[in-house]
Amino acid sequence: MITGPRGLARFLSAVGCRAPVLMLIDRARSEAAFVHPIAPLGGRVSSTVPSRCFVLTLTLCAVSVVASSSVAPALTPCALAQPSVEATGRWSTLEGDEIAVLHHPDDEQYARRVRSIYEARASSIASSMGLRTLSPLRVLIASSDEEFSELSYYGAPDWGVGCALPDRGLVILKSPRIVSYPLQMEAVFEHELAHIAAGRVLRGVAVPRWFDEGLAQAVAGEWRMSQSGALAGAAASGRLPPLSSLDGSFPEGREAAAVAYTMSFQAVRLMLELSGASEPGELVRAVGAEGDFDAALLTMTGLARNEFDSEYARFIARRFTWGTLLHDTRWFFLAGAALLVAGAVVRLRRARARMEAWDDEEKRIGDRRPRAKHVDTRWS
Repeated sequence: MITGPRGLARFLSAVGCRAPVLMLIDRARSEAAFVHPIAPLGGRVSSTVPSRCFVLTLTLCAVSVVASSSVAPALTPCALAQPSVEATGRWSTLEGDEIAVLHHPDDEQYARRVRSIYEARASSIASSMGLRTLSPLRVLIASSDEEFSELSYYGAPDWGVGCALPDRGLVILKSPRIVSYPLQMEAVFEHELAHIAAGRVLRGVAVPRWFDEGLAQAVAGEWRMSQSGALAGAAASGRLPPLSSLDGSFPEGREAAAVAYTMSFQAVRLMLELSGASEPGELVRAVGAEGDFDAALLTMTGLARNEFDSEYARFIARRFTWGTLLHDTRWFFLAGAALLVAGAVVRLRRARARMEAWDDEEKRIGDRRPRAKHVDTRWS
């Protein structure tokens, strides 16, 4: 059974008709970039008398944090062709000096916010990469998951919220109305603007996927030390994949993709350190001027690609150990939750022991109490 574009692509590949569809999909994969913001879970637990319900609730809360706090932006295809949204009649357009934001009526406030972010940040992002402007740029705000999937050619993960097509000057965003976690729109949109700017500077120069994604994170300022937990765990346990495995694509699994994005940011950070560059834009300009990533890497760092990969492995081993896990706030929550659960269990056992002691004491008092003598009143 053929389901979706991917199923169709596999079918065409099986029958030998690879060129039309698969070339387009590969093209889209080389252009698209998704970002997913962190969705922290916070809460407050009041101090009450321990009970089984309290212990169970607290345990489930701790488990849910581990299951949901990892962030996993994934490499997936974006739109294969510029959507003809005007023909639908369902879109409104918010114009700016250099940007047009197409949105549905319910997302007008969000569209204005997107435009204001562009006006505040686009100029500095463009100048950092040697560009005068990012114009012309169109932004589409999808009002449903299905619409976002259609615009991104059904290639976005369920938690993907943004997509950029640099050569078409197009960014596709999910409306925050359909996102179930706190959406850091500034970081999301700046990430996509970084992809737009880098694509225009590189002008078709092939770069590793880790460079493209690490660069966008650095420009958008998305990195948080708490993100190092997953990378530290993978490195310390020997499960960290080689950097070269991220040259062409990222894993689709949530946890694995989170590690891949963190690895990418750290690789760009290492390039900055070795090259002495003051900002990520310098790296992009150097690659664009050289016209070849490997040649630019050698010029900037003095290392060939395989040598850089080896240096990167040593860099990660030095900086990301089990001790780095202490920077991951999830573990503090889990430790606190474990202590609360342990304390609740201890208090519950003590309360039960106290109740049993009271019952035993009452029984002993009852046994020592003098019993009333029986008086025969028949002869009185």
